[in-house]
Amino acid sequence: MPVVRVASDPGFAAAVADSVAADLDGSATRDGDVLTVDQVAIPLPPVQSGSPDLDTWASLLGHTGGSEDILTVCVSEIPRRVRSRPVLAEIVGPSMVVVYVPSFGTHRVAPRARAVTLAALEALRDATGVDRPDPATGLAHWSTVSGHDALVAPALLGRARVVAGMIRTNRPWRLMPTLSGALAAATATSAFGLFYSSIWQMAASMSIVRLSAVSATALVAVTTWLIVPNGLWERRARRERGFDRTMYNLATLGTVVSGVAVMYAVLFAVVGAAAAVVISPSFLSEQIGRAANLSDYVRLAWLSASLGTVAGAVGSTVADREQILRATFGHREVLRRRAAAGRLDDTQDHVDS
Repeated sequence: MPVVRVASDPGFAAAVADSVAADLDGSATRDGDVLTVDQVAIPLPPVQSGSPDLDTWASLLGHTGGSEDILTVCVSEIPRRVRSRPVLAEIVGPSMVVVYVPSFGTHRVAPRARAVTLAALEALRDATGVDRPDPATGLAHWSTVSGHDALVAPALLGRARVVAGMIRTNRPWRLMPTLSGALAAATATSAFGLFYSSIWQMAASMSIVRLSAVSATALVAVTTWLIVPNGLWERRARRERGFDRTMYNLATLGTVVSGVAVMYAVLFAVVGAAAAVVISPSFLSEQIGRAANLSDYVRLAWLSASLGTVAGAVGSTVADREQILRATFGHREVLRRRAAAGRLDDTQDHVDS
């Protein structure tokens, strides 16, 4: 009975690994063997380049020689691609499969990862398996990547799928607790708009286009305030390949914008509810000089939330950089950036001395 060991990076990759392990345990292969799953807590070491170090992983997990009865599945949050084609899974040596979570995008990640893992294990145990298509993998096909058999997805929107998968792996909603200081400052400023009639009159007179421009400016301000001072933007000193640098920066931008947008939506809902409770329609009508309706309350919440979000940018400076780093990136990228920062500090100390 073959034993499948499942190792993973912490975070979203670990959740996908749990789903893969649950699905594989007790399942039957094409030749009738029943798989037994053993999840192991073996941290895959970080690498300087941010790319997977497959030989090191295989050596760490004891699969340089290989065994037909012990197979290993590594579920990693590292993105892997061949030009514009995402790599879903890769066979390393005679007994190891690596699954790359970001390559699955954002839709049905766990079910697709389970299907791809099973197909890769079948191909691993059957030397001819890589030559025939598998319906579970959809349009993906087997190819040779850096000397390994790899399951490669189509190039159409491949880069966009990888970046979207990186954002999903980063779990942008984790920024909310980290931005508690920014949210507090934004809420206090938004409350200002509920008690001053000049804000009501301004909101009632503004067009949808102008309100949209104000909210977009607020989102850009907070996003910039988070990325630049905290060093989230990828530089040449940290990653040499230009396209990889662009891909990671797009993922960082998407992660931060998504987290800030969630904060903005929460602020909008809170301010809108507070305005509906505190300000009576008759009093609002008296202040804006006409009969108030629902759109006036929406505009008031919209403008107040935008003004509050700008103030939240200042509040975000009190957030701990390490907390922002952990909330913005996956576990492996956090380790890589810490190591890179340490190397840069060591280099600077050497130059200063």
